[in-house]
Amino acid sequence: MFNNRTGNQMSSRFVGAPVTKWLLIINIAIYALDFFGAGNNSLGRLTPYGAFEIGACFDFHQYWRLLSFQFLHASPMHLIFNMFAVYMFGGMVERALGSRRFAAYYILCGVAGALFYTLLALVGWLGFSWLVGASAGIFGILVALIVIAPDMKVMLIFPPIPMKMKTFGMIILGIGVYTVLTSGDNAGGEAGHLGGALLGFILMKNPWMLNWVDSIVSKQSTARGPRADYSPKIKPRTKVNMESSEVDRILDKVTQHGVHSLTEEERATLLRISKQD
Repeated sequence: MFNNRTGNQMSSRFVGAPVTKWLLIINIAIYALDFFGAGNNSLGRLTPYGAFEIGACFDFHQYWRLLSFQFLHASPMHLIFNMFAVYMFGGMVERALGSRRFAAYYILCGVAGALFYTLLALVGWLGFSWLVGASAGIFGILVALIVIAPDMKVMLIFPPIPMKMKTFGMIILGIGVYTVLTSGDNAGGEAGHLGGALLGFILMKNPWMLNWVDSIVSKQSTARGPRADYSPKIKPRTKVNMESSEVDRILDKVTQHGVHSLTEEERATLLRISKQD
């Protein structure tokens, strides 16, 4: 467990991050429906139909499982740990990528987790089982933060050790690699984590691969016609406006050229703004 700031301004974490808020709401609601209404079914009401299972997905063409498994969880602690990670880090990545790109990024990293596990199972490295959980998408979030703000400080709750984001990320990725190589406990789940992290790294280094999201939005906006603009034409150049403009410029640069194009000063600006939530 970890923390990257002090204070209890919970609502501010969702400012400019509506997708992160809805991910929390949807995951918690589905867990309640799945397990609290399960009766005598130990797997839950929805899990048998939504968990990712290779045969069901590809042999019986139940492709929805590539998405649905990401919103199912095996236990209360599984849900709590995953949602805590989404709450702590999701908003920062969403504000850097933009809400629509973040939603696509998160879901695609989850799908990549299932596909990477499938690959390792088909070649005989892992056994066949089923997967549930948001962890693959969350590992995509963590990789995004390693790329965007590698020197951001996080504080582990247990043990209470401060470390840089890139150090924290390398440790948990290293644990995942070791578990998969040794076929350890939850090796299939760790394979999913690594698949999400791998695609996350590829997408963060090649942001043009998400340009299709902007194309879809652009076509929808064109179909609806121009929107009326009721905002004032002239605004005072307050400190807030100037700071917001600088952040917009940096995020535009990320979208066009990738996070690797940012200067140290620009990275520091993004990090400082994220800590003001």
